[in-house]
Amino acid sequence: MASPHEKKEFESWYRALITGVLTPEQLAVLQTMVDEGQVENLEMAAHLLDWQETVIDPDEHMYGH
Repeated sequence: MASPHEKKEFESWYRALITGVLTPEQLAVLQTMVDEGQVENLEMAAHLLDWQETVIDPDEHMYGH
């Protein structure tokens, strides 16, 4: 789990996707969601992760722990 003092890399998965700041590993997370049929495309995956951030502990969500 992420520590509260750790800084998030970005505030929105969607904004990070459209501005091209996601790492290859972060893009792979989105692509896996598409490959598994959870969503239709990378943009929808990013929107879903942003939505989940409102439901799950934001620090935990952004660091994937």
